[in-house]
Amino acid sequence: MSEEAERETSTNYRLPTGTTLQHCAKLAVVEDKPIMFDYWTDSCDKKVLIGVRDGGEKLLVKSEEEYTSPVSKIYKVESEYIIITENSIYIVSADIATKRISGA
Repeated sequence: MSEEAERETSTNYRLPTGTTLQHCAKLAVVEDKPIMFDYWTDSCDKKVLIGVRDGGEKLLVKSEEEYTSPVSKIYKVESEYIIITENSIYIVSADIATKRISGA
């Protein structure tokens, strides 16, 4: 089986690369934070964005009601972003947009 075929699930979503997963594991151990995949499929569908508030604070945003705590660091590994927030580590596709948002 080819590597590309192995990286696709039955719903045809590609999986993060092995390199990205290895970097996430190292960061999770060092930072003592969980790795979250709940934004992964939506990021592949480009339904997620990195929102930037007026003060420069960044958030990973799914909707007006669903977003992460503030982003402290973003790493790009191959075709994915590893996004470190105050509480967790998220893996998302690097194809997502960055947009200015208004925040309360």
